[in-house]
Amino acid sequence: MVTSLLIRTLVPDDAPQLTELVNGYRAALSESPTPSVMVEAVALDMIANATGDQIILLGAEAHGRLAGFAHAFDLPEIVSGSRAGQLDDLFVSANARGAGVARALIARLAEIGASRNWTHLRWLVPQGNSAARQLYLKIAEQAPWDSFRMDLSAKTTLNRAGFAGGSNS
Repeated sequence: MVTSLLIRTLVPDDAPQLTELVNGYRAALSESPTPSVMVEAVALDMIANATGDQIILLGAEAHGRLAGFAHAFDLPEIVSGSRAGQLDDLFVSANARGAGVARALIARLAEIGASRNWTHLRWLVPQGNSAARQLYLKIAEQAPWDSFRMDLSAKTTLNRAGFAGGSNS
C-alpha cells in the first residue's frame, strides 16, 4: 500500500526504474508472448526528450521508488484553436495499484493543463482494462469518438490498406 506519493518530472537517475516500469507496461499490453524489452539507453532518451514543453514525462514516487509513470503531450487542438493534453501512456506497477497512483498522475497532468489553458486532457484505454475504466469514468467523461490504429511495422500494410504506390495527399 502506498502511503506517501510524490509526483514529479523524471530525471536521468530515474532511467533504471523507468526501464523496469516500461517493460512491465509492455508486457501488460503486448499481444506477443515475448514482448520487446526496452533498454536503459531508451529510457534515458525518453527522459532527455521530455522537456516539459510539448512532451511531459511524470513519475509517481512512493517509498523512494517509482510506482508509476505518465507520458503526455501538449498539442494544438484544431477545433477550438487552443491547446489540449494527450495522455499517451500511463502505467502503475502491480504492487501500487489501487492506491491512488494513477489518479495522482492524472491530477498532476490536469494541473499542468489548467495552467496552460488546455481545453481538455484526453487519453485512450485498452478495452479490456476494467479497473482503469472504472477510475476514468469517475474522474472524466467518455469521449464521443472511437480509436483506430494502422500497423505500419509490416511493409505489406500500406498495400493491404489501399495505399500502394506513391503518396497522395
